[in-house]
Amino acid sequence: MKRPILWTTIFMICGIYMRLGISKVICLVSFLFLLFFMFRFVINKKKPAYLLLLFFVPLGFFSAGVHWQAEQSLLTKTVTGEGVILEEGETTSGNQKLTLRCSLEKQEKPCKVYAVWVGEERFQEGERVAFSGEIVPFSKQSYPGGYDEQLYLLTKGYEYKLYPEKIKVTGQDTSLSVRLARARAGVQMVLDRILPAEESGLMQAVLTGDKEKIPEESYTLYSKAGVVHVLCISGLHLSILALYLAFFLEKALGRSKRTSALVTIFAVFAFLLFIKSSPSSYRAALMITVVLLGRAFYRLPDALNTMAIAAFLLLLFQPLYLFHAGFQLSFLTVFGIWFGIGRMERKKKKDRGKFDWLKESLLVSFYASLFSYPAVAYYFSSVSLVGIFANLLIVPLSGLLLGFGLLSVLLGAVCLPVGIFAAGSVYAILRAFKIVCTALVRLPFAYVLVGCPSYLSIVLYYVLLFFVLEYGGRKGSWKVGAMLSAALFCAVFENPLFRKENTIAFLDVGQGDAAVISTYDGAAYLVDGGGKFGQDFGENVGKRIVLPYLEYLGVSALDGAFLSHPDSDHMTGLLEVLETLPTKGLYLSDYAFAENEQTDLLKEMVEKYNIPLYTIKTGDSSLGDKFLCLYPTGASAGTGEENQGSMVLRYSYSDTKVLFTGDITAEEEQQLLEQNISADVLKVAHHGSKYSSDAAFLEKVSPKAAVISCGTNNVYGHPHKEAMERLQKTGAEIFRTDEDGTILVTIGKDGAMNIETMTERKPLYENIKEKLEKS
Repeated sequence: MKRPILWTTIFMICGIYMRLGISKVICLVSFLFLLFFMFRFVINKKKPAYLLLLFFVPLGFFSAGVHWQAEQSLLTKTVTGEGVILEEGETTSGNQKLTLRCSLEKQEKPCKVYAVWVGEERFQEGERVAFSGEIVPFSKQSYPGGYDEQLYLLTKGYEYKLYPEKIKVTGQDTSLSVRLARARAGVQMVLDRILPAEESGLMQAVLTGDKEKIPEESYTLYSKAGVVHVLCISGLHLSILALYLAFFLEKALGRSKRTSALVTIFAVFAFLLFIKSSPSSYRAALMITVVLLGRAFYRLPDALNTMAIAAFLLLLFQPLYLFHAGFQLSFLTVFGIWFGIGRMERKKKKDRGKFDWLKESLLVSFYASLFSYPAVAYYFSSVSLVGIFANLLIVPLSGLLLGFGLLSVLLGAVCLPVGIFAAGSVYAILRAFKIVCTALVRLPFAYVLVGCPSYLSIVLYYVLLFFVLEYGGRKGSWKVGAMLSAALFCAVFENPLFRKENTIAFLDVGQGDAAVISTYDGAAYLVDGGGKFGQDFGENVGKRIVLPYLEYLGVSALDGAFLSHPDSDHMTGLLEVLETLPTKGLYLSDYAFAENEQTDLLKEMVEKYNIPLYTIKTGDSSLGDKFLCLYPTGASAGTGEENQGSMVLRYSYSDTKVLFTGDITAEEEQQLLEQNISADVLKVAHHGSKYSSDAAFLEKVSPKAAVISCGTNNVYGHPHKEAMERLQKTGAEIFRTDEDGTILVTIGKDGAMNIETMTERKPLYENIKEKLEKS
């Protein structure tokens, strides 16, 4: 068999995905691939030795299960322990996050703990500490496209998450990991002294792998230009480092190729220990090792085998890397480069022209982008079309940046003025990067928001890409035509324009309300935007949850935004969205609310961004009769508390109705009884307060499903027991954002309704296992 390690890796990947995958499509593809392999090679070609490959399917399956299962015995318990702080940083909310290697009570072996410290005192890497606190479960992804803390922390090897109540420093640790952490801190300190803050943050990412100090504006700019990989320790940096060292050993010191290769391997892994590593840096180190070992023993490397060996070892060590963005993008990009180089080699027989080097560079960059676009879109909801050109200009300078950066740190550690002088070259290169990126992202269609593609769309993309690249230039084979037709057929029916499904997402924004309605033809509407008390404007749920979800959908402008009433838990997030996205219309309740700072800010935004403003009352319909306002009766009703003026809105599609009730109380519900308020889905009023959801109102609405938007362990006690009892008597299926995460209601063109929660988005194996246990 040619390239057995490649096939071994593929089989192990099938096993991992069949254990942890959530897509029925990819699980089915994996299973069909295994059946095809068995039929083709074992049965048809009568090669029973190939059965050995099937061993790696259960290996991947069971290994993935072991790494996925977090320890449950200590959850929600208060524990004490002692350990060492390996890393420290800051959460988005400003608290200190600590990585502890420690021993917990009643635990036989040391473990790795992720701790979030909310106190004012700050702790340093290398300190030995004694602590007590509560073990809490890892947070799961609460909305599509959101941060999955569970997957991230498990991939990093954390076993527990802890909120310490007390931490006391008991001494200092001198282990190797602590010394390396202090060395990183030393490098960062030198960079802070020799460079301005922005450039220092960028170089800290390049030299130490610590990306926490990269300014958000810089990260966004590099992302839009498609060159964010130069800000992390990737194959590019490790390859440059290995090239520098090998060249120095061979040319300057006159060492043999074998000696140079072995020393370089040692240096690469030493550097890997020093930096904050990622799957892409591990991949690069392993590939460099394979290539250099081949060089040491005079063997020509095979690129696919080298990639397969790196992938196999990484997944054997940590199977969860398969679902890591860095792992996927790293291998897809390298595969694209390999493919592009292979295409060039086919044309070597022709005479090379004067500018062939430029064409070849463009071709390699093009294929690298072409193969990585689906993963980029899946994780970041957008793609950079100028990245092909940006990489041509920036990648060649990255070698100089790394070299001058290392030199500046060394000189700065010895003599600060000399280090500052040397850092001038680093500053100049980074400014050049910024100028190039800024110029390119200003071009039309430089950065395209495409939304998150479905699994099926990604599979179809690669099927079509493979057949077009391999057979596009050949005269037709009926097999190729059949495959292309089948893929195109699936792509057509995967398109929402043909399915004509609309989705209402009741977002998990904590103690607040926010719902996004997205239609099959690309329209998007926002009903309230949530808001969290105590969080600054610009860092609230609109910025952290609502906007990322809209990007996940590929929404670049809102067709309408509805604000039920100006309470901060409904309004703050909406204001953040209005500040960012163009909005074709803002609809307010026709009620005389008291003015405050947020209503003043709303007025400023409406004027600044020229947003059409409408006030609506009972009987007003808008946006092609999709929305009907049922309450309030109008400003003439007088003024009162904000909740009494909450807009009640009914959304209709294909005879399916969704009723949004804001924060109305039983008094307003009584006024609605005279109208037709029936609905299939009810957004329960006032987060499930006992003063709302009156029995007569619920009977009149007669919902099939009721959605309660409330925060986990909120101080109000929502939803109240009385409201829950009244809802249960209706027979409606009850969903809660504090328990279910975001709730997604999909309505088909025939009115068929499907409801899915984020907690249900778990590996297919887990779902099947749960159903078998319940049956």
